[in-house]
Amino acid sequence: MKRSPLGPSRRRLAEAGEAEGISSKYASRNTQKMDLDRDIEQYDLAFLDLETTGLNVVMGDSICEIGAYKVRNRKIIDKFHSLVNPKRKIPLEAQRVHKISDADVQYAPFFEKLADKLISFLKDSVVCAYNVSFDMGFIDHQLKSIECPALNTPAIDILTMARDTLKLSRYNLQTVAQSLDIDCSNGLHRALDDSLVAYQVFSRLINVFKEKGISKLDEFISLYGFGNEIFKSKEAQRMNMINEAIEKEQALYIKYFSSDSRVEEEKVIPLRIFQENRFFCLTYQGANKSSARVSSNRILKIEASE
Repeated sequence: MKRSPLGPSRRRLAEAGEAEGISSKYASRNTQKMDLDRDIEQYDLAFLDLETTGLNVVMGDSICEIGAYKVRNRKIIDKFHSLVNPKRKIPLEAQRVHKISDADVQYAPFFEKLADKLISFLKDSVVCAYNVSFDMGFIDHQLKSIECPALNTPAIDILTMARDTLKLSRYNLQTVAQSLDIDCSNGLHRALDDSLVAYQVFSRLINVFKEKGISKLDEFISLYGFGNEIFKSKEAQRMNMINEAIEKEQALYIKYFSSDSRVEEEKVIPLRIFQENRFFCLTYQGANKSSARVSSNRILKIEASE
């Protein structure tokens, strides 16, 4: 994608970024408790994308661009965009991908100068990103580096939504977008462009999920949520109910999203629960007396059965 040269205006942009930066010591953290039992599109959705110096935040890679669109009722109502000085050189391999050079970010604000403004933008919204663990992982790591708590907001992964609904050979953003007839002619691998395409992909996919009967934010957090405290709290509630039913030898009613992407409902006898990779797995006896299993994150609803 062609961009206008930054020239001397980079310094003015940097000064503006500093002026609009942290109004207080990271005070505006998103800590408000949301009602998760409503249609996901009844919330403000913040479609977020980052460009970085590399893929490994633990080994020192850093954010060099942030882009986000805020959507309400399928209309864009706000946007956030800034280059970020990563405080390190941008490797040539990364520059070849996103075309952001050391000169481009020389006078850009540091992350700590943008943190308060970014948190305020994401506050009271559901963050949606293509490979959300990458974007949220970088942001949370950089917040931690400036002694700021991690974001505590619902966050949904559009990539795994696509994997569950589309049959493709590859699932990178461009391939998925083109399969849905979304125009990528402006190019990808810039934060604002990618966040817009991610929003368009989400808008197509959400219709598929609603046709299957999946619409509530609570359900999307279970299926595609980033593993933050909101997700862990939901997981703990499910595990407590299942463990109690196992101990008391009680039946449960479960509604779940099957491996072949169908919503199923069953009365089951829970037998055992164990951890498998990131999630827990429940083995149970179904109505036909045969043994089956389901990943805990695929359970959309669970309640005691008489």
